[in-house]
Amino acid sequence: MRRIPCQSVKQFMVSMYAPRMRRELYLLCFDRTHRLLLVPVAPHGLALPTGHCRTHETYEQAARRLMASRDLRQGDVVARLEAEPPAGSRGRSEARIFTAHVRRGQAAEAKLGDVWLPWRQALPVLDRLAIPELPEFIEGYVDGWIPDGWITLGH
Repeated sequence: MRRIPCQSVKQFMVSMYAPRMRRELYLLCFDRTHRLLLVPVAPHGLALPTGHCRTHETYEQAARRLMASRDLRQGDVVARLEAEPPAGSRGRSEARIFTAHVRRGQAAEAKLGDVWLPWRQALPVLDRLAIPELPEFIEGYVDGWIPDGWITLGH
């Protein structure tokens, strides 16, 4: 039996790992009247609250961290976004959309620059995400015909 030098094994193990992946998440935050939370982005735009997973952090942990900063509770539906990496990109990315709600009995708090819009009025702002199924996903969630659990959206 041939022994492999320890240094060779370490080099092999380091090269086994997949390239770094950016893991992003978006929050669809609703109040009791189905208004959607949009937050300011530079220079003068609005977007969904967004975050990313830290090293060794799951999507759910990252979503809870983002929701805790706004005192929200997690909804029952999570969307997984399937995406093709852009041509010439140097890394991969994946994303999840978590649903969230203002806690029962609390008013929709607005931090400086936050905007709460009726969800249909917020759709043009979300076009930049380039998720064709997003309007139907939001409508189905608000109207209750998207089942609880996971759903996959093309990206």
